[in-house]
Amino acid sequence: MTTQNVTGVLNCSSGFKIPLSATITDGTEASLTTDVAYTVTAQNIGDFAVGQTVVSGLITAGANMSYCYILRKGLILALVPWAVKGVACGNPSLHRAVTLQPGDQLRVLTMVAAARNAAFSVVTNQGVPRIFIGTAAGAATTQLLDLQTSNTIGETLNGSVITSAQFTSVDQALITSVAGGCQVTMSNGNLSGAVPATDPIEVQPYMKPVSIPVQLNFTAQYITSA
Repeated sequence: MTTQNVTGVLNCSSGFKIPLSATITDGTEASLTTDVAYTVTAQNIGDFAVGQTVVSGLITAGANMSYCYILRKGLILALVPWAVKGVACGNPSLHRAVTLQPGDQLRVLTMVAAARNAAFSVVTNQGVPRIFIGTAAGAATTQLLDLQTSNTIGETLNGSVITSAQFTSVDQALITSVAGGCQVTMSNGNLSGAVPATDPIEVQPYMKPVSIPVQLNFTAQYITSA
């Protein structure tokens, strides 16, 4: 298995900084811990900075990455901005400020450059963050399923409206679905909304403002030509 060094800094409202660095195995979701050059021992963010409120930050990987989030008690608490080293161009705010508690973890998934994993990261009008994942294999329609439950987007976000989103995939040149990215379709096949793909190797992904209603039988998917 290949590995890569992942680094980053989380900025807190008090001015406190959380330095991060760890060697992560590609293709396996893992916790990014504090940089031992500053914190002596590697610690999860919640144990290192209890009571600090994270407001912004950026996590960077060496080759490729799919997603990054703060995990609390088994649920995604907040999405965290990330980029591939060399194309990072900003230090965005989190979609919500997070006051850390013991046990909170920063979770990441790194990949080799050619990995075709796609991730649709969203925040709803109720402030709920979720990540939907899938991996294309040839010319096909690939459904994106909830990272934690494997449910469809309709089952997970029924009755909500997605208000910001990003869709990342290295397959951008092969994607033929609407807007060249992820599409959310209704039960009757009509389009509820679409988000263009960002190739993270080429440019830093950013959350984009959208308005995509979701009901029970809606699906998130993308179509590739090869």
